[in-house]
Amino acid sequence: MEVYRAPEVLIIHLKRFSHSRSMMGARKVSELVDFPINGLNMAPFLIDKKQKKVIYDLYAVSNHFGGMGGGHYTAYAKNFVHEKWYNFDDSDVSKASSSDCISKAAYVLFYKLRQ
Repeated sequence: MEVYRAPEVLIIHLKRFSHSRSMMGARKVSELVDFPINGLNMAPFLIDKKQKKVIYDLYAVSNHFGGMGGGHYTAYAKNFVHEKWYNFDDSDVSKASSSDCISKAAYVLFYKLRQ
């Protein structure tokens, strides 16, 4: 993977569905992907080498539970005012920790460029 220039917001979509012609269908991929909460260094992946310090911090995660026929989405997000994590599940909101974000359900990762 190469990126020309570092964006302010970096969105990483984890491929959670595998399609196969031989299986005539698809399956959900549920392996744990261990990703950094703080300090994701993207400098090695930049084409424009003028940007030396390119560090990202996670601020939200979209989760998918279920399979190919249906499922449920939840999210973790960080409140920047209070520096606390929350779990959003339909109309329910509860406190969470940053370590809760790393799970087999993580689907889309949202990072913000550290200033």
